[in-house]
Amino acid sequence: MVRAFLAIDLPQELKRNLFELSKITVPESIKIKWVAEPNFHITLKFFGNISEKILEKLFKKSQKVVENYPIFKLILTNVGFFPEKKTPRVVWIGLKTEDKTLFDLQGSLEKLFKKLKIGDSKDKFHPHITLFRVKSPGNLEDFKNYLEKLSEKAKTLEGFTFKVEELTFFKSTLYPQGPLYEPLYKIRLKP
Repeated sequence: MVRAFLAIDLPQELKRNLFELSKITVPESIKIKWVAEPNFHITLKFFGNISEKILEKLFKKSQKVVENYPIFKLILTNVGFFPEKKTPRVVWIGLKTEDKTLFDLQGSLEKLFKKLKIGDSKDKFHPHITLFRVKSPGNLEDFKNYLEKLSEKAKTLEGFTFKVEELTFFKSTLYPQGPLYEPLYKIRLKP
């Protein structure tokens, strides 16, 4: 069994720039866990624990879907969080597209996974890059100020554009210091 997910890996330069945001001083009352620099990505589908045989089958079937889609660009937007109405548990940076390719591709893959009865997703796809998870927001005024500083610094990244040329199936191994992501399969988009 492997803990697996399908994602868009990010360019090294972008990962470095995102990790720079973690250098803003966090008030003592706030407990957060930043994503490690090598782990920044855009999740298309989280599968959880599945057999290696099923994962290989997913890869082969996904190839047939993905090869119909062209390389596309993604553009960084602003900082946001989940859930939107309550105290944030996940803080992320958003993405927008020049066209519908990402949404069409993700929708086609979702149909495939549903047909194969793999991972039932009720959530609407919302492309984002997780920056950190909130363990405890501590003093809410401090937390609000921290988010404002983060959002301000993140504005320097707004408009950063990068090409998506492939999708990656990752294996996720959990360790006390955080997860380790290993690429298992890559699928190229149509040039």
